[in-house]
Amino acid sequence: MSNVLAVTLDEVLLTYEGHIDSSQTEWALGIVDKAVRELVNKIPNLPERVAAGALDREWVVDKIGEAVHRVLRNPEGFESEQEGGYSYKLRSIMASGNIWYLDADLIAMGYQDKRDVPRTVYAKTSRGWGFPI
Repeated sequence: MSNVLAVTLDEVLLTYEGHIDSSQTEWALGIVDKAVRELVNKIPNLPERVAAGALDREWVVDKIGEAVHRVLRNPEGFESEQEGGYSYKLRSIMASGNIWYLDADLIAMGYQDKRDVPRTVYAKTSRGWGFPI
């Protein structure tokens, strides 16, 4: 597997406090590639900006790593767990293995939410409706 930013599993695991077994390597690499695809989908010009040096590649790798670590730390998606009379609660967004980034990080990387862009709205009177005199 590979991704457009050439982020490797080894780069992501440098700051991971856990351990990935050799049987989980392909799964973890798939999560890294998924995280890069998610980021590039949100910010299409990211690879060019990283290549041009406008963004520090290591910082971008750190942010990708943080998103991947959230999935690696809690792959089952537990939200809470109790011991007496054992029970647990799954959080659907976590259990699905969703990759997500902090809004502040996305904005720092150049993401612009299209809903925040000012637009022009035209109003036209229609039949049966008029302006007061």
